Amino acid sequence: MKRKMIRLFTGSLLVLLLPGGLLAQETFQPEIGVTGSLDNIPLLAKNGCTFIQPSVGSFLMPGEEESKFEKNLEKYADVPVNIFACNGFIPGSLKSVGPEHDQAAVLEYAEKVFQRAQKADVEVIVFGSGGSREIPEGFSKEEAFRQFIALGKKMAPIAQKYGIIICMENLNSTETNMINTFEEAYQVAKAIDHPNFRLTVDIYHMLMENESPEIIRKAADYIYHCDLAEKEGRAAPGVHGEDFRPYFKALKDIGYKGKVAIECRWDDMEKELPTAVQTIKQQIKL
Repeated sequence: MKRKMIRLFTGSLLVLLLPGGLLAQETFQPEIGVTGSLDNIPLLAKNGCTFIQPSVGSFLMPGEEESKFEKNLEKYADVPVNIFACNGFIPGSLKSVGPEHDQAAVLEYAEKVFQRAQKADVEVIVFGSGGSREIPEGFSKEEAFRQFIALGKKMAPIAQKYGIIICMENLNSTETNMINTFEEAYQVAKAIDHPNFRLTVDIYHMLMENESPEIIRKAADYIYHCDLAEKEGRAAPGVHGEDFRPYFKALKDIGYKGKVAIECRWDDMEKELPTAVQTIKQQIKL
């Protein structure tokens, strides 16, 4: 059973009032998980990870019949880590912007994803989907952003109906040509202005775009989730010695209580995962 906690502000100190009257300073200790295949669950559990972030297609299976999804759900009903979030939301063939954009079709697909996420107790759908939001050559960037914001304004209430948080992800300019910086993501989230449309801080993509962690402080009210990898080769933390501490400091400063997902390219996951987890734990101590 989860203990209820009451947050109190006393001057500049944030404290927690725990059951029984215990008063304690709040600490920055985000849960650590991994984006990837559900086949890796035993390895994650062995290394102290508390959650996994599989793809929408592999777990929620929106392209399959309900019976197949239910069978898959049963397969993972009792696993030692939480299936907290799914990524790979909208397929590239279903356009979120551009002349082929079909808002009704995207919303119909999204509702099926949210409905299944609710059944699976998945809390977050990460909205990266670079292919879906790629702006076609010759198409107005301003019109693409207008389409995307209009889509978000209609999608967010559907997510709310199913208790799902959409977390839009900034994707660097080698992966798509729309919403490449966290600053841009923040501006879009502000324009959509809905509690079920929040942001994933992707530190890897911020590093790729040479983006300052200061924007994290600016966008504090919209941040719900965090992904990361090293800039060089999108490697696991600890491979090349990437220093994530400025970004962790910004997250700590805003009172971030979400999770941190390792979303990287593994050379040897069994060997690299222990180092990755330990690297994050050491760096969040600041």
